[in-house]
Amino acid sequence: MKSFRDKMLEARPEIAEREIEFRAKIDLAMQLRALRDAANLTQEQVAERSGMSLETVQACEALTGVMPDQADVALYRAALQIHPSAG
Repeated sequence: MKSFRDKMLEARPEIAEREIEFRAKIDLAMQLRALRDAANLTQEQVAERSGMSLETVQACEALTGVMPDQADVALYRAALQIHPSAG
């Protein structure tokens, strides 16, 4: 018996394409959020420490949308005192 998800993907294959498209964004957002939580910082504190706007920090952690610039990810990590190769 097919799951609801399997039936949905059969009926709407574009959903699978979008899921693949957003997988890297989702993974990065979840990683950054986990690092921020481990550092016990708020989004506002990351924004202040990094010099980025709160909106940019929120976009880095958003599960959808465009991938953030690598420079923004580097600033985000630096605000957590994390080296770019970590995590």
